[in-house]
Amino acid sequence: MSKSKKYRIKQKDFRELEKLAERIYNTTVVLDYFCQKQQEYEELRNITPIIHNLRQDSDTLNAYFINYPEGNIQPQS
Repeated sequence: MSKSKKYRIKQKDFRELEKLAERIYNTTVVLDYFCQKQQEYEELRNITPIIHNLRQDSDTLNAYFINYPEGNIQPQS
């Protein structure tokens, strides 16, 4: 297994990625809620587990950005 490298992300790029992760998370929350409440449609019942897993993954990604150590973000130059 290869050793992971640490990268320093520029502040502007980090903020853009953070906003993108938050938008993805918010979208999956809405999709998950909608799929859970519309179980009378077979198609939605079929994709509900997929949407739920996507929500969990996007939650993990969003939490990563929220908890990212500030020292690893390069100030804009």
